Amino acid sequence: MSHRILAKLDIKHGKVIKGVEFEGVRQVGDPIELAKKYYKEQIDEIIYLDCVASLYNRSHLIDLLPRVSEQVFVPICAGGGIKNFDNAKKLFENGADKVAINTGAVKNPVILKKISDFYGRQAVVLQIDCKKNLENQWEVYTDYGRQKTGIDVFNWTEKALKMGIGEIIATVIDKDGKQSGLDYDLYKKLASNFDIPIIACGGTGNVEDIYDIFKINGIKAVCISSIFHYNLISPAKLKKKLKLKGIPLR
Repeated sequence: MSHRILAKLDIKHGKVIKGVEFEGVRQVGDPIELAKKYYKEQIDEIIYLDCVASLYNRSHLIDLLPRVSEQVFVPICAGGGIKNFDNAKKLFENGADKVAINTGAVKNPVILKKISDFYGRQAVVLQIDCKKNLENQWEVYTDYGRQKTGIDVFNWTEKALKMGIGEIIATVIDKDGKQSGLDYDLYKKLASNFDIPIIACGGTGNVEDIYDIFKINGIKAVCISSIFHYNLISPAKLKKKLKLKGIPLR
């Protein structure tokens, strides 16, 4: 299976933001213009996450997605504020190809099954934001990294798989925005324990980081923010360099 390069656009009040460890965020661009730019630069998929949708009970993606899907022709995954089936349905109706769910699924896991049964498991992405706790175990966080749950990442993944998810995007909060490399330990454990596509996210700084993560069996996609947003490399140049290293890409 070919590997994929994804761009993650975190949205707050209609603007793309970026921070470090989900804190100290600043605006980095317009969500439509950035999506168009990455599409022209050969991105494989775009993930939009409304970071404050759960907090304010309002997703800006409902208005954004129709305008994006008219101009950007790659799969679009949308997340943030999905608390029930109807929330997901609105995103699909407005242009989303997939939905990513974190907080809403933790609070009501059956939502995953309802969406999967209706739209198919390929349309349901389990979003996991996590940190290592004092017991050196991976713990799930919700509400854009604001809330501890006490839930073990691996137990949660096993439960979510039974609900019909088709993919996982896992972000290590302590790595987010630092461009210091991905957390290989987590992704190796996820890939060795679960037979499901896993998207690695958080900490990508250069081509070598992605090359190393793609050497892990089961990791078929990397989701990137900082190095794209800050123009350190384009998706097209990144893919060209990975292909030269022998990585099969879309």
